[in-house]
Amino acid sequence: MKKVLLIMLTAIAFASCKSSSLHSGGYHQLNQTQIVLSNNNFEVLGSFTGTATEKILTGNITNKEGIVSQAKSKMLENAKDVGIVLLGSRALVNVSVDITETKKRITATVTAEIIEFK
Repeated sequence: MKKVLLIMLTAIAFASCKSSSLHSGGYHQLNQTQIVLSNNNFEVLGSFTGTATEKILTGNITNKEGIVSQAKSKMLENAKDVGIVLLGSRALVNVSVDITETKKRITATVTAEIIEFK
C-alpha cells in the first residue's frame, strides 16, 4: 500500500510540472515563418525615421502612453511621402527604438529599413 501511494505521489509531482502554455520559454516566432536570406531575394527600399515628442506634465504620467506608436506612425508617414507603403511582400527590418527622457520632455525615435521580397 505504501509503495502504491509513493508511486502515485511521484507521478502527480512530475505531472504537475508540465506547462500547457503556448509560450515555450523562448523568443521564437509563433507563426514559424521561415525567411531564407542566403541569396539576393529582396530589395532594400530605404531607411526611414519617425520621431514623437511629448511634454511631461507634473504629476501626470499618462501622456507617455503611445509615444513609440506615434513615432512609428510618423516613420510610416515619411515612407509614404516618398511612395513606399507596407503592402504585400514588404516588411520592416532592423527596427530600433530610442527613448530620451528629460524632466520636461520625452522623445521616442523609431528607425527601420523597409525591404521587399522578390
